[in-house]
Amino acid sequence: MTVRRVFSYVNVRGRYYPMIPVVIRARYVTKLYALVDSGATISLFHISVADDAGIDLRNAEKEYPAGVGGYAPAYIKKELEIEGLGKLKVPIAFTEYISSDLAILGRQGFFEHFEIVFREWRRELELRPKSNM
Repeated sequence: MTVRRVFSYVNVRGRYYPMIPVVIRARYVTKLYALVDSGATISLFHISVADDAGIDLRNAEKEYPAGVGGYAPAYIKKELEIEGLGKLKVPIAFTEYISSDLAILGRQGFFEHFEIVFREWRRELELRPKSNM
């Protein structure tokens, strides 16, 4: 991982968000955009994403992460690929009780690998791998 990447914010229902393309490789390959959220400790995706990727959650670690809406059951899996940046071991909590319809990419397993710059005035997000600093 040595490539600096700049991502344009994504328009979702008339609002712009710092989102990046992610790939989940399991039984099937699932591509989606995830919101880069410095306020989230763990990444949180709707359980349907696990279903789409063919991830079997029966043996996954079960946790109850806290969020704005309280505690909700979630199943933890640990690998994610960032398009153009390679594979990372990122804990992802899959839950049906997500309070947003956006996939959330939190700090754990992700932020420590990059210098992350949010440029609101340009509606862009820059990721610079730690090895380049």
